[in-house]
Amino acid sequence: MLRKKLIAMIAAAAFTVTGLSGCTFDGKQVIFTTGTMPGTVFRIGKLSCSRKTARVYLANYYNIYGKTGDICLWEQNLNTSRLVQNIRKAAIDRLSVVYALNLYADENDIDLTSQEESLVEKAAGSYYGSLSANDRKALDVSESDIRGMYEKEALASKVYTKIVSKADDEVSDEEARVMDAVLITFEAGDETDADKALRELDDGTDISIVAKEYSTDKKTSVNICRSSYPDEICNAAFALDENEYSTPVTTKDGTYIIYCVSKFDEAKSDENRTNIINSRKKKVMDSIIEKQNQKDYSYIDENAWKDISEKLGHEIDTDSFFSTLSDNISF
Repeated sequence: MLRKKLIAMIAAAAFTVTGLSGCTFDGKQVIFTTGTMPGTVFRIGKLSCSRKTARVYLANYYNIYGKTGDICLWEQNLNTSRLVQNIRKAAIDRLSVVYALNLYADENDIDLTSQEESLVEKAAGSYYGSLSANDRKALDVSESDIRGMYEKEALASKVYTKIVSKADDEVSDEEARVMDAVLITFEAGDETDADKALRELDDGTDISIVAKEYSTDKKTSVNICRSSYPDEICNAAFALDENEYSTPVTTKDGTYIIYCVSKFDEAKSDENRTNIINSRKKKVMDSIIEKQNQKDYSYIDENAWKDISEKLGHEIDTDSFFSTLSDNISF
C-alpha cells in the first residue's frame, strides 16, 4: 500500500519543492536518440544537461520518494520497477522544465540579482557540505557544479513566478462553489421513470430510497461544481436550497434529478478555488512552453539516461538538494 501511494504521488510531486509545475516535451519537437552527446543527457535549444546534473537530481529523487521515515523501499523485498520508472520520469520532467525556463529567461532578459546569486552560492556551500565522502565520489560533483545547478533551479523558479503572476487569482464564490448532492441518473430519454421518481419524492419518500430504486448509476452521493458537470445540471443544482430537489433535468448524456444535501461545502469549495487558480497558472505556463517548443528542438539521449539510472544505485544518502535551495531562497 505504501509503495502504491508513493507511485501515485510521483508525477504530481515533481515540482512541489519550488512551486514549479511539471510538464513534458512531446511531439515532433522532441527527438529521442541513442547517439552520443559527450557528457550530456539532453539538450533543449542551446542548453545541455550534464550527466553530473542528472545524477544529482536522480539520486535525490530516489531518496525523497524511495524512503519514508525509517523505511527504505529499496531494501524491501518489493518489485520496485514501476516506482523506478515513475521516479526517472519525474526527474527528467523537472529537468526539462528547468532548462526550458532558463531558455525563456535568456530570451526575455531575466537574470538573478547579485543578492540572489549570493543566496544561491550560500545554498550550494551548505548542500555540498552536507554530502558525505561517499556521496561526493558517487555523484562526481564539486561545489562549483552544485552552484551551477542551483543557479538554473533558482532562475527557473524566478521565471515561473513571473509567468504565473499573469494568471488571475480572483475566483468568485459562485465559480468555486461545491455542493453536496444526491444525483439520481436515468437513461437518456427515460421520462417515465424520472416522473415516477419525482412523484415518490413529492409523496415524501426518502431520497435514499428513491435513488436506490431508480438511479442507473449506483454512485448517487456526489459533489457538484462548475468544472465537473454540464451547465444544465449546475444551474438546476445551484438554484436549490438544502433538502430541496429539482424537476428532471435533461442533458445529452441522460436525465437527472438533483437533491441538495448542502448548498455550499466550504472545505471542498476552498479546495476547488485552489484547483481553479492552479489550472489557470498551468494554462499560462503551458502556453509559454508550447511557444518555446515550436522553435527549440529537444534531444534526449535515452542510452545516457538509462546508463545513469542503472549505475547510480541506492547507496547515496543525499535527499536535501531541493530543500536546501528553498531554505535559502524563494520567489
